[in-house]
Amino acid sequence: MYNKEEEAIRLVVKAFEGMKRHKEDINLAVHSITVGYMLKEIGCSEEIVLSGFLHDIIEDTKFDYDYLVENFGEKVAKNVLTVSEDTSISDWKERKVNFLERIKNESSDVVLVEMADKLHNLLSDYNVWLKVGNAGLATKGASYEENKWYYLEMKKIFNSKLSENDLLRRYNEICKIYFEA
Repeated sequence: MYNKEEEAIRLVVKAFEGMKRHKEDINLAVHSITVGYMLKEIGCSEEIVLSGFLHDIIEDTKFDYDYLVENFGEKVAKNVLTVSEDTSISDWKERKVNFLERIKNESSDVVLVEMADKLHNLLSDYNVWLKVGNAGLATKGASYEENKWYYLEMKKIFNSKLSENDLLRRYNEICKIYFEA
């Protein structure tokens, strides 16, 4: 019998089977697993660590809220839903503004999950950024300038909602490197 953390990792590997990160030739599951372990390393509760492992499940896979409630409990499912963007909003900027407004009002634990997600996204772009500069921080939906705006807005939220910790320090450092802010 697996414990909840092992079950979460198994689900992430299954859910993202065959999917790759856009800028790295690695399985997409590595991102979610890394986010969970980042949260575990700073001493987060089991619910928050599980939320980190599962943070992209609702947004990016066939597994839904009800599945998460049944297998990981309502609190974890609610956290994952909270850090999932409203994919019915097709306009990138409108979707991001909607998400920023929502995350601003969340508990620090949920904000930690989002920060670990964004930190890993930025860290995983580092080698591309070294090779091609700011163009390496553009995504398929947004330019460097748009992403700069978004990550700096997130930085404001993270710094206002969270106590100093290693992930916040690292997030602030990578933003300074990429965005001089």
